[in-house]
This record gives sequence, C-alpha cells and structure tokens, in this order.
Amino acid sequence: MTASNPAGERDTRLPPAVTFTSGAELLMRLGIVERITREGVRHISTSDLYKDEWPFGPDKPHPYGRAGTALLMATEPFLEFFRTVYQQSRPHGDDET
Repeated sequence: MTASNPAGERDTRLPPAVTFTSGAELLMRLGIVERITREGVRHISTSDLYKDEWPFGPDKPHPYGRAGTALLMATEPFLEFFRTVYQQSRPHGDDET
C-alpha cells in the first residue's frame, strides 16, 4: 500500500509507450500472447512476414521514439498489431479442435 495507491490495487492503466522488453511483458500480462521475449518482439518487427504490417519505423504510421539507447513504441498501435495482425505459432500437437 502506498500513498498514491492507498487501496493497494493493481494499476490497470497502460503506459503511453513501451520498449521491446516492456512490450513483451505487457503482451503476456494482458494475455495477448502466451509467451514472448524482447528478442521475439524485435524479430517480429524485422520479419519479412510482417514487414508491411509492422506499424513503426521510417515511412510507417508511427515513428520509433528513443529513451537513452532503447527504442520506444506507442502502446496502443503496438497492442493493436499483436491483437489483429500477429499470429502466434502454436506448439505441435496443440491444435484447436
């Protein structure tokens, strides 16, 4: 319990921006993906499979920001990409039926 959170409730607000690391953690916390690492998010961001849909970078709808050496991405378009475009591969034998 802190003065800014007297009831000790979990903060459900989304950050305005994420890094590859905090974005991966947020995706798992929100249940959008089962498992992903910062390296996984970075790989997706440069993958030929998603190059047209990835929303960040030069000539894209959303620029990367910087915080020190970390790249920042606006949270909402980041989450929207993973909710609507990204298809997480499933382990073999784990078919939906």
